[in-house]
Amino acid sequence: MISGIENRFFEGTGDQGKNPKYSLTDLDDDNFRIVGEIFAVSLAQGGPAPAFLREWCYNFLCSGKVDFSSLSKEDVMDLESSLLISKVEDAADTESLMVFTDEIVSCGYTNLIKLEQKASIIRAVVLHSTTRLIPILQQLQNGMRLYGLVDQMGANTEIFRELFVPGNITKPDADFMMMSCKPLFSEKGTSKERSERKVINFFQDFLQEIEVDATIAEAESNPGDGEPLSLQTVLQWITGQCHIPILPDEKRQFKITCTFDHDCMERLGNHSVCYPVVSACTCTITFPVKHLNTYQEFKRIMSDAVKY
Repeated sequence: MISGIENRFFEGTGDQGKNPKYSLTDLDDDNFRIVGEIFAVSLAQGGPAPAFLREWCYNFLCSGKVDFSSLSKEDVMDLESSLLISKVEDAADTESLMVFTDEIVSCGYTNLIKLEQKASIIRAVVLHSTTRLIPILQQLQNGMRLYGLVDQMGANTEIFRELFVPGNITKPDADFMMMSCKPLFSEKGTSKERSERKVINFFQDFLQEIEVDATIAEAESNPGDGEPLSLQTVLQWITGQCHIPILPDEKRQFKITCTFDHDCMERLGNHSVCYPVVSACTCTITFPVKHLNTYQEFKRIMSDAVKY
């Protein structure tokens, strides 16, 4: 839900943070108040955190004020204003700048439009783009008052910053997932224990392959055919959450219990395939050892299990 809210109600690049999308319809329908309440509920229940806001948006949510002196063109996220800033910057002379008079005036700029005033014009566009979002941020703030979240943010601004501004919370990787695994192996030295260790090695290879494929797809901006598996998807399938726990104590105690089923043939008779069984409540996954003799078998069965 937090990911869906980010895509539906906010705009900008994830690495730099996002602004709310300017929408009078969503404002009138009180949608941003609901978004704020969902933020509060998600944090109260251990995450995920909505760590995708621009710094100035977060500061407003904490204090209810905007530090206009700190705003810059990097804080502009809507396409219309960003394009206008680019046009002004690219203008070679006053005549070419005058072409955009109507757009510039609509942003509240009232001085003479000439080349020497580029910085002032851009400043007017920045202020127009950001200040019109203040009613939306106020509505978002009202929703976040649930459980006293806004009061806590105001009193502990630095502590809460990493939960709302990107750059501090990392996504799960293969190393984190394997470090969290707690396999319940059979007696050491037995054939069962050897086959179980082989399955865990397959699991590690599987996670690392997903991580490498995702990195390549991101670099090439080409996810390939269909939606590729992600580590977040696998983690959510096993544990019910796709994020690393945000509280240090929860992170230390976070474990994925791995158990092994050796007896499916005796229970179910002759059959060709079994899938891993997961219990998100207890963060447990049970691997059907008899069907995971090779890595290719493991990869196919695991991929189908997660996908379907």
